[in-house]
Amino acid sequence: MKLKRDRQRRGWAFLWTRGIRALGILTSSALIFAMICCSGVASAIEPDEAARIARQYLAADDDDEKGALYEKLAKYDGEIEPVLAKLRSHTFDAVNPGYLPKEHFTTPELLAEYPDDLLYYLVPKSYRADRPTGLIVFMHGGGNASSRKAPRYYMNFIDEDDGDSSQLGDLFDATGMVAVGPSAPWDEESSYRWCLPEADDYLSAVIAECKRRFNIDADRVFLVGHSMGGFGAYHHIHRQPDRFAGVVVSSGSWQLGYWPTIRGTKLCIIQGVEDAEKDERWHYTDVAYARETDKILAKLKLDYEYHEHPHGHWVGYSRPYIEKFFESTKHLRRDPYYPHIVLASPVGYSRYYSSEVKHNRWLTLDEAEEGKLTYDLLLCDDDVEFDEWKLTHERRRRDGAAIDATNRGDNMIAVYTKNVKRFTVWLHPKMVDIRKPVTVFVDGEQKFRGKVTPTLATALESYERRSDWGLIYPIKIELTTDP
Repeated sequence: MKLKRDRQRRGWAFLWTRGIRALGILTSSALIFAMICCSGVASAIEPDEAARIARQYLAADDDDEKGALYEKLAKYDGEIEPVLAKLRSHTFDAVNPGYLPKEHFTTPELLAEYPDDLLYYLVPKSYRADRPTGLIVFMHGGGNASSRKAPRYYMNFIDEDDGDSSQLGDLFDATGMVAVGPSAPWDEESSYRWCLPEADDYLSAVIAECKRRFNIDADRVFLVGHSMGGFGAYHHIHRQPDRFAGVVVSSGSWQLGYWPTIRGTKLCIIQGVEDAEKDERWHYTDVAYARETDKILAKLKLDYEYHEHPHGHWVGYSRPYIEKFFESTKHLRRDPYYPHIVLASPVGYSRYYSSEVKHNRWLTLDEAEEGKLTYDLLLCDDDVEFDEWKLTHERRRRDGAAIDATNRGDNMIAVYTKNVKRFTVWLHPKMVDIRKPVTVFVDGEQKFRGKVTPTLATALESYERRSDWGLIYPIKIELTTDP
C-alpha cells in the first residue's frame, strides 16, 4: 500500500509539472482534447492496445515512464467503457464455502505491509466464482489488548453446545455475501484501533484483498462494527462514505461529527438501553450517544434507521436487527453518482482521531485555507459517580473545510464551500449530457460553462484516488474559489 501511495503521489506530481492541470475554469479533459485537436494527430489506438498501455500506466513507478504512458493514453479517442471492462476483468478460482480462519493477505505488497494481520472469512454456500456477490467487512470489538485472533469470536457458525454465542457465521451465510473479519490495526496504546490514522488504508487493503480472492460487486460492500468496531463504523462513515453501500453500528459511540458527510450512504444504528451497567460497564457506549445521534440525523433528514433494544452490550442482542437490516437491503447498492454529497476535512471519531480527508465520490479537496467549521460535539465528564454521568450535545467551531455539491440534473452543478481554495468536480456521462454545455456555480458565482469531453486518461486518474472500479469519472473540472 505504501508503494501504491508513493506511485500515486509521483503520478500527481507528474501531472502538475506537465501542465495537464486545468487553470481556473477549464477541465483537464477539455485541455487534453484541445491539445490533440491542435496537433492534428488522430488516435490510432485500439481498445486492446489502450488497455495494455493503461495497465502499464497504473503499474508504473518511474515518473518519466508514467508520463510517456499518460501522453499515449491522452491520444485515445475510442470508447472508454470497453477498455475499463478489460481492466476490471479477472478470473476467480473456485472456493469451498464455509469458515476460513486465520488467513493472511496473499497479495504480495499487502502481505509485505501487513505480515502479522489475520483475516477470518465466511464464504456463503451460495457463492459462485463466476458471478459477483456483495462483501461484509466486520470490525470486531475489544480494546488495546485484543489479539489478532479476536475475529474468531464472531465469524464462525454457532456451536449449539455453546449457549449464548457471539458467532454470526450463519447470519452472514444467509445474506449470500462474503464476509471478512480482519484483526484491528495493531496498537497496544489505543482502545480505538479502528479509528487510527492507518485504519483508512488498512480497510482499503482488506477490501482489495477480498476483491482479489472473490468475485466482489464493488457497489455492494457493507461495513459492520460492534463495540470498538462501532467506534470505527462511526469514524469511517465520516471519512470514506463512498466505499460502502451501507454501514451498521452496533453498541458504538462517537465524540466529534460533521454529519452531512454521510449523505448517500445508509446508516443503521443498534443500541441497548442497558449498555452501561453500574459496577459492570462504564458509559463508554451509553445509550445516550445513540439517542443524541438519532436526533441529529433526523433533523438533517439523512438516510438512517435506529433500533433500540432493552438489553446490554453483547452483540447477540444486536443480531436480530443486523439480520433485518440485511433482509431489507438485498437490493441496496452504492450510488457513485449520488446527486447531493458533502466532503469535510478533518473528520474522525474525536478531535484526537481526526485527520484530513481528500475525496468523496465526485469531489476532491485539493487545497484548503484556514477557517472554522461548525461540528457536532458530544461531551461528558468521566470523573464522576456512575449515576451522575451525563452526555451533552454542543455545536462547536473548529478548524476545518467543507464542500457541499449538488447535481441539479439540468447540466448544472451548484457548489458551496467553506475555507476551500481549490477543488475538483469529477463527472460521468450518467451525471450530465455531454452534448450540451455544463455549468458550475461556486458560492453563487458561475465558475465554469462549457462542453466537457470524457477521456480514458481522466478515468484512470479517478480510479487512482480509491483504487475502486466502481468510482470512475472520465471528466474532471478543476476549480478555484478566487473571484
